[in-house]
This record gives sequence, structure tokens and C-alpha cells, in this order.
Amino acid sequence: MSAIRKLFPVVTIVACLIPVSRGNAQEVKAPAADTLPEIVPETAEKKKIPPLDEVMQIIEEYFSDRKGYKSGDMLTRGQIKPLFRQLQQAGWSVKAEKDILKRLHADSDFLVAQLSTPKGVIFMRRIAQMPGGYDRLDHILVMPYGKRRIREFINSPGGYTMIEYMTTTKGGKNLGKYLSKAKTGKGFNQPTPYIYTQTDLTNVLKQAYEKENAKSKGKR
Repeated sequence: MSAIRKLFPVVTIVACLIPVSRGNAQEVKAPAADTLPEIVPETAEKKKIPPLDEVMQIIEEYFSDRKGYKSGDMLTRGQIKPLFRQLQQAGWSVKAEKDILKRLHADSDFLVAQLSTPKGVIFMRRIAQMPGGYDRLDHILVMPYGKRRIREFINSPGGYTMIEYMTTTKGGKNLGKYLSKAKTGKGFNQPTPYIYTQTDLTNVLKQAYEKENAKSKGKR
């Protein structure tokens, strides 16, 4: 019998996650906004927008300078707000800043708090290597007893194997399809609107840069 089945029998997980009829359950929605930073007013002498390579370098250096950070760690709004100020100082005021920040977890969110504990960090760095690992946590979070399940995954030895099962095996994908039939499990195997990692954020910023640059070129 595999370690996954020893730790988390699939039947038990399904029974725990499928809702009966709970008024407080809700499906994963777009991240809620919190108090966002004021965008620094443009200076009288507006700087020229830096080339994309320079923007990518600023982003890379921002993360490499973060103490205790490891690529793949889940990002929060508070961690990323200063990056936008650095980009602005370099000459690029990101027009999509507020929309991008809304797609990051707030520093006070349940998931952020759980993944910030010593055991949570170990768990986080395990599931960061799995395709859609963070997304599965957010889907589980809004299901009945979701917070309890996430705490159990984090605090149980090998708890990450349930997320591994869900994201990397045929049986896990089938389980996700089954859970998707529940009101609170809708789209269980699908990505959420959240931006989770440095890679996610870099791709979003690159798209924003190219979109803004294309518009400015079209006006010439």
C-alpha cells in the first residue's frame, strides 16, 4: 500500500471535502482587495520607460535580495508593493498595478499565515514543485472543513503527498473532477485567479509591459 493511501485514504478525503449543505461555504472567487499603496505621483521630468530586459533584471534582483526567500515561495501583496515603487523609480509606472496586487494573497490571509509557520514553509516548498499545488489549496480552503484539512496536511508527516496525488496522478485528477460536481468544488482541477509565485508575477508583469508598450507605439 502506498504512502499516500496510508496517510490519506481517498475515500476519507472525499467524505471530508464534499459539502452536505452549508450556508457558509463558497467557491473560489477573484482575490478580494485590501488597502493598496498610493501610487507615487509622477515627477516633473518623466523618465523614459526602461527596456524589457532592464525590467526583468529589476524583478530578478528584487527577489534575489529578499532574506529567507526561495524561488517558488508564495508571494503576498505586502511583499510585492515595494517592487512596483522600484519599477516606477526606474521609469515604468505599471498601469495594471492595482489589478495585479488584487490577484495576490493579502498578508493577513489564512493560507499565508499557515504557510509562514516552520512546518508551513516546509510544506509550501514541497507543493511549490507540483503543477497547480497552490491552486488546489485555495480550492480546498473554500470547501467544508477546508481550513482544518489544510492544517492537517501541513502538520502531518508527509501531508504534502495528498496534494501530490491530486496534481500528478490520474486518480487525483479524477478525484478533482468528482469534487468539481459539488457547489464549493467547482473547477477543482482548474487554476484560480491568484498570482502565487515569482514566475507567475514575472509573466504577468511581462505581459503588462508588452501591452502598455504596444499601445504607446500605436499612438506614434
